[in-house]
Amino acid sequence: MHMIILFKATVTGVLLACLELRQRPEADLVFACDPKEGETKLKMTYPTAEVIRVGFNSKVDKEQLAKRVFPDGWHRITNFDSPPLNYIELVLRHRKCNPAELVRLLHGCEGEVDGLYCGKERIYKRYYRYMREVKNNYHRLCMFVRPVCGDTVLYVNVTPKNHVSDMLCRWLAVRNPDRAVIVVDGKFAYVCNGEILKMQHFLKTSVDSIQHLIPSEDSANPEELWDTYYKSQMIDNRRNHSLSKRLQPRGDSGYSTMSKKDRYFVERGIPTSTLLDFVNEKQGGQ
Repeated sequence: MHMIILFKATVTGVLLACLELRQRPEADLVFACDPKEGETKLKMTYPTAEVIRVGFNSKVDKEQLAKRVFPDGWHRITNFDSPPLNYIELVLRHRKCNPAELVRLLHGCEGEVDGLYCGKERIYKRYYRYMREVKNNYHRLCMFVRPVCGDTVLYVNVTPKNHVSDMLCRWLAVRNPDRAVIVVDGKFAYVCNGEILKMQHFLKTSVDSIQHLIPSEDSANPEELWDTYYKSQMIDNRRNHSLSKRLQPRGDSGYSTMSKKDRYFVERGIPTSTLLDFVNEKQGGQ
């Protein structure tokens, strides 16, 4: 009978599926985010197959699973490398990642963890690039995003290339323990430090359900006032354009309003204004 390994697209699910694939190398792999999605896929494609389900209800130590998949352990090859568990988690966040393909990649390493980082085949190089891209995407997001600050809430709307919005939310929450953090990505929102709002500490929800908690964008006005003052100082050659282009790349200019503005100044220059313009604008806003 045809054998199917149905696994959850998480780090635990991927590792368990890899161990099952070692025992049944002829089996096909099907991944899902939850049991309902998995059953729907099975009914559509493999209605009569024998199915092994892993990763949906298992509470297994991921460290122990990693040791079973890679019994020889791990050593850092370059400063950019992440441990195997972090490698798998980062790769799963990539928009082009196929979890079933990732399981076969881990199975193909045959217990040698070095294959993940310096494998010669094209698929190994591609998934290593996925890991690096997600890590860089997350770091750039932390660098260039400017949250809007309310009384008890920090809010930011992002559109990252990969699935790292929840990582940004947790990062902001650790650095701002006195405020709830709301990160909106498309139709969904992530909330951390939710106990401040009498909610769970961390949750994913729809934007509509927390729309009333999002602070007004009017709090960005002081930033605009500072820009006007900065442009009024008449400083010659106040920006190193070659350096600023490296620090504010074009590809990373869409993370926030601030980064878009900085990139605009890099490309177009800072307009000439005077201190009188600053005074007039300040008086006009009062």
